[in-house]
Amino acid sequence: MESSGTPELKVAVVGCGHGELDNIYATLESECERKGFSSRDLDFLIICGDFQAVRNELDLNCMSVPHRHRKLGDFHKYYSGAAQAPVLTIVVGGNHEASNYHFELYHGGWLAPNIYYLGAAGVIRYGPWRIAGISGIYNPRNYHKPHSERLPYDRDDIRSVYHVREYDVQRLLFLRSPVDIALSHDWPAWVELFGDHKQLFATKPTFLTSALANSLGSKPATELLGHLRPSYWFAGHMHIRFEATVELEEGAGIYDALKRLEDVPEKLRALLPRPSGSSSVGSAFTAKTEFLGLSKVGSPTFQWLEVRNLGRAPYNTNAPHYSRNTTTGKFDLNYDEEWLAITRACFAGLQIADPETLVVAPSRGKKVAAMTLDEERKWVKENIVDKGLLSIPRDFVAHAPVHNPDLVVTPDMQPLEYPNQQTARFCELLQIPNKFAMPSVESTEDAGLGLL
Repeated sequence: MESSGTPELKVAVVGCGHGELDNIYATLESECERKGFSSRDLDFLIICGDFQAVRNELDLNCMSVPHRHRKLGDFHKYYSGAAQAPVLTIVVGGNHEASNYHFELYHGGWLAPNIYYLGAAGVIRYGPWRIAGISGIYNPRNYHKPHSERLPYDRDDIRSVYHVREYDVQRLLFLRSPVDIALSHDWPAWVELFGDHKQLFATKPTFLTSALANSLGSKPATELLGHLRPSYWFAGHMHIRFEATVELEEGAGIYDALKRLEDVPEKLRALLPRPSGSSSVGSAFTAKTEFLGLSKVGSPTFQWLEVRNLGRAPYNTNAPHYSRNTTTGKFDLNYDEEWLAITRACFAGLQIADPETLVVAPSRGKKVAAMTLDEERKWVKENIVDKGLLSIPRDFVAHAPVHNPDLVVTPDMQPLEYPNQQTARFCELLQIPNKFAMPSVESTEDAGLGLL
């Protein structure tokens, strides 16, 4: 399925960023030079969560990290404009984030110039390449709950706001066209069995303990892996480098592949779910996914940073409206038309707490009829694709206060929830209600640092 007419993709991947952008970009440049080229030759950099987009001191109080371990990090310089990301950077969220800022960009958007967040879940295009991502980590206690956390966060909110929700996974499961690259923070459950799990369990005995307790990795991510069948899946979270190859046959699901694996400990094999096939797009073709999990910044470089040529896009090559180049010779980031249609079809089921009363609206159900998706796909084509509106605007504006070293912030202080104009414009583009709308803050000067 590979096309010789599309350019090869050269990317870098980081596991957990932990707020160390200066170190990441400097190390990336050194690694590229060691390989005989510059970081400017890369198409983009991927960071698989724990990015820590902390704009100011108050954002630190929205991050699930013990107070004694919180640090401002480097991102505030990129947010304020004091520093510039030297390479297009695409990120998903993890479990140690300034969750209030990510919440503003639920549908995705620019965290800072040249740094794009995929949202709670999202799909974008880079030329012929289709990139999907799911943010956060899996916790079964909160998986079926709505997005009910709103500022000011209490202790429970800070620990639950980054948990993956079923609503966002279901939206990705509505995709019917193949995906080239998938990103997550935690690993898909049981993906370790497709690699050298014996060595992994010997190196990390607690991983085996978790696997035997049926709590290692994300089961929703496993479902997405079997459905999306991407050529590449990148993740972080586990603080170790690990590679695996998942091969799925036509007409069979990922659980069928798990049952065929050899050398799996019997106690672990007994926990595997029964093969059930798949009704997803993935069952229509054979696919091989190369999985790479990477560690956190601060470990040896080869553990947390990978520079790799991914070759040519194997699937999505016949889409000229995604192939406009920028002045640098790279591709623009574009919205994905199928994802836009899914977003329109599903927005009624998005449950967000009312900012005034914190009341969550009742769900209208999870299912979306195929006819509805077809109708929305037609709407997107007529109102967005045919009008040349697929390019993601580079319309970043710093709207929250920037770092103020003279400000004294105590652990109980919380920031305001700022209405993000990128989210408002995205909803306007799709002509859907903006469920994240808030009363406007007149100015950051009037609001001080937005204390609650």
